[in-house]
Amino acid sequence: MRTKQRSGNNRRLRKHTALTLAAILCLCGIMFGCRNRSAATASTAKAEDPATHDLRAIGDKVTAAVIGKDINTLLQYDHDPEDQASLRNKSGELYCYLFDSTCIPQAKTRAVYDVLTATPQLAVDASTTRVNGNLYGLLMFYDKSKISSTQLYSPDFLCSDQAIKQTASWHFVQVNGKWTSSTLFDYKMDRSCKQ
Repeated sequence: MRTKQRSGNNRRLRKHTALTLAAILCLCGIMFGCRNRSAATASTAKAEDPATHDLRAIGDKVTAAVIGKDINTLLQYDHDPEDQASLRNKSGELYCYLFDSTCIPQAKTRAVYDVLTATPQLAVDASTTRVNGNLYGLLMFYDKSKISSTQLYSPDFLCSDQAIKQTASWHFVQVNGKWTSSTLFDYKMDRSCKQ
């Protein structure tokens, strides 16, 4: 029994480590221009590659789920039992991270819900990059009336207080043609900023 539990914990740790590394590689690739970013207009949406199109569809779906506080839809993207329990508990860390800024300890950030609902011109940007044969994706949620797409991917901006309070991000890796993530909206992932 303990061996099975230890094996499950090791698997989760390896998966989380791999996805964290993937997120860092993706962010570095995006920061240094090795990315295929899609424009937010309808005319260019037709030119999107299938992977970026699928990633953007996830962004649209989860935006509606967060705004509607649709936990069941969000749980389709996070299969970790601890995360699921935390999201179902209104004082759980993941629930607070997504929906309630008032219960985030020493809040340096706002809940994802607050970022999405307090944004006059919400935009969801999907970008992809290929590193060592693997395809990584990034969804950025932001107010396009206050943040330009150039600014959005600037390393200085990503580490600023404005970005921390006015944007939300979510990293993915494509496995067997499907986008997957180890958590919701980069929960418990630090931004890779130089201090």
